[in-house]
Amino acid sequence: MKKTVLSLTLAASVLALGACSGDDNKTIATSKVGDITVSDFNKTSKTLAGSHIIQQMMTEKVLADKYKVSDKEIKEAYDATASQFGDSFADALAQSGLTEEGYKDALRIELLSEKAMQDKAFKEEDVKKHYEQMKTELNARHILVADEKTAKEAIAKIKGGASFADVAKEYSTDTGSAEKGGELGWFSVGAMVDEFNNAAYALPLKTLSEPVQSSFGFHVIEVTEKRDVKGVGSFKDEEKNIRTQMLAKLKQTGEDQQILKDIVAKMAKDADVKTSDKELKSAIEALTTTSEEQAKAAEEAAKKAEEKTQKESKDDKEKDSEK
Repeated sequence: MKKTVLSLTLAASVLALGACSGDDNKTIATSKVGDITVSDFNKTSKTLAGSHIIQQMMTEKVLADKYKVSDKEIKEAYDATASQFGDSFADALAQSGLTEEGYKDALRIELLSEKAMQDKAFKEEDVKKHYEQMKTELNARHILVADEKTAKEAIAKIKGGASFADVAKEYSTDTGSAEKGGELGWFSVGAMVDEFNNAAYALPLKTLSEPVQSSFGFHVIEVTEKRDVKGVGSFKDEEKNIRTQMLAKLKQTGEDQQILKDIVAKMAKDADVKTSDKELKSAIEALTTTSEEQAKAAEEAAKKAEEKTQKESKDDKEKDSEK
């Protein structure tokens, strides 16, 4: 979509709040109602956005230690965004409180993050499975229902002699394909949700699947034809493109940000990131904590809270009985 909100406005805005340099007592803004010194500005910047700034700066250092982003890559990404906005790009940056350099700094972090995601977000075995699947296209049909029980009823009807097409028209909640007897046509790897994709590629020809659960419901799948895909290169040739496609899918589902946070957290731990600043300690702790560790801490806190409530309740009962 043309002229969308800048993808990195928040990150770039945070970076744009960097500290001023120079004599702390130097005045950087004057007015009839009071002046602002370097010290005033830096103190307020730290209070308002210090946690975000330290996390962004340390994230960049951690990622840049392992991955490299060239000036050419930053320029290409910058020019791509600028071309979307055309003559209004400078105004868009200004409205977001950004300079050209500030936005380029943010793009650098985004590009570093993408390289880290492509490298660490996917297991090698999953990338190789995607490669093997991309060599084949499937022609399939399905029946989509709300629950497993209904899916099994549909399967039983087909095995009992009813045609797949008739059962699809009767049962399937996917109205688009139901009208065509459940036919989906030809598709390749990545076109369907992962659960459907993996089940379909694992099916022998003209064999009914067991109920396959996805975010849409329960599918009954039958692959009717398979054909080879021409022009697929070697794994080495295709690997980068595969990882890019897999990352794009993560972005569509919104899973990318949590995965990136966990990647950065583990890298920050390995880099022994610490701070002696009490005001920034919680920000560094958040940066180096994975989602699994957060969940475990939340579970332990909930358990302690419940134990405390039970103890207080017991104590109250004992006091009542004494009275």
